[in-house]
Amino acid sequence: MDGQRPISVYQLTVLTFFFSLGSTLLVISSGLARELKQDAWAGAALGTLGGLALVRLYTALAGRFPDKSLIELSTHLLGKTAGRIFMPAYLFFNFYSAAALIWYVGNFLTTNLFTETPRPVLMILYIAVMLYGTHLGLGTLARSAETSFLIFMFALVVVMLSLLPEARTGNLLPALEAGPGPLARASFTFLSFAYFPWISLLMIYPKRVNRPEACSRALYTAVLSSGAILTAVTALTVMVLGPDRTAIEVYPTYNLTMKINIGHFFERIEALLVLLWLLAIFYQAVLIYYAAVTGLAQMIRVDEHRSLNLPAGMCLVPFALLIYPNIDYEQAWDYKVWPLFSLTFALWPAVLLTIAAIRGRKAKRRTKNGR
Repeated sequence: MDGQRPISVYQLTVLTFFFSLGSTLLVISSGLARELKQDAWAGAALGTLGGLALVRLYTALAGRFPDKSLIELSTHLLGKTAGRIFMPAYLFFNFYSAAALIWYVGNFLTTNLFTETPRPVLMILYIAVMLYGTHLGLGTLARSAETSFLIFMFALVVVMLSLLPEARTGNLLPALEAGPGPLARASFTFLSFAYFPWISLLMIYPKRVNRPEACSRALYTAVLSSGAILTAVTALTVMVLGPDRTAIEVYPTYNLTMKINIGHFFERIEALLVLLWLLAIFYQAVLIYYAAVTGLAQMIRVDEHRSLNLPAGMCLVPFALLIYPNIDYEQAWDYKVWPLFSLTFALWPAVLLTIAAIRGRKAKRRTKNGR
C-alpha cells in the first residue's frame, strides 16, 4: 500500500522544511521582538544553530537504530513496562500539538479573514483535509510536498522582494544591543517553535526513508534553509514594521504583507502569504497527527493506522477548543510553558542514546567475562 512505501531522502528534506516553517512562519517574529527588539533576527539565527545540534542528536540515534520508530525503540531499550509509560506521554504530545495547530488555523482565519464564520466550522474543514491526507498515506503526502515546494519558494521570494522597498535598515539599529540572557531566552523560544517538534518525525525517520544512511545531510539542509528563511522574514518584519509594532502584533508577518504597494498596482497580496502559511502548517499538522495515529496503532497493536484515523480526528476540534479557551491563554502558554514542555520530549533521544551506551558497555563486559 502507498502508506507503507518508503519516501526518498529529497522528500524527507522537503517535508522537514515545511514542518519547520509551519506555525513558526507567521508568529515567531512577535515573540522574538518582545524579547530582543531590533535584534529579533539574532534570536532566530542562534536558534538555527541550536537546530543543527538537535539534528546531530537525532542522526546519532537513527544511525544506531535505523529500522525502528521512536516508540519501537523506546520499548526495545526500556522494556515493555517502561516503554508503555512513555507511549501515552508521547502520543499525548503529538495529539496536543496537532490540536494546537488546528486552533491556530481557526483563530487566524476567524480573526483576519472570515470574521462572521464560527471558528469550529473552519477548524472542521481544515481537519477534513488533514484526515484525507493522513488516509492517503505518507508516500502521497511526500509527493504532494515535493510538487508544492517550488511553487511555495517562488511565491515566498516574490513576497519578500516586494517588501524590500518598504524596508528601513535603521529599524535594526543599534545592532546586537541585547544581552546574553535575552538572546538565550529568545533563541530557546525559537527552537521550541521550529525544531523541538521534530521529535514527531522520529516516527517516520529513519524507518520510513529508503536510504537512512543519507538522511543526515537532508536534515541539516532542512534546518539551514528553514532557519535562513525564518531569520530573513524576522529581519524583514522588523525593518518594515519596526521593533515596537512587531512585538505587539499577534500575526506580524500577515500585517507585514499589507505594506506591499508597488506602483499602486501590485498590492494587497496578503492572501498569498495566507496560502503559503496554510500550506506549510498543513504539512506540519498532518505529519504530527500521522505520528500520533501510527503511534497509537503500534501501542494497541493495530496493523493498519487508517482504522484509527477518523475516530481520533473527531476528537481534535473539541480538544483544540479545550486547550486554548482564548488568545491570551494561548499566548501565555506558547511563550511561558510550551518551550519547557516541548524540551522534555525533544531531548528524549539523548536519554535513549545514554541507555543504549550503558547497555552496550554491559554487553561487552559480559562477553569478556564469558571468554
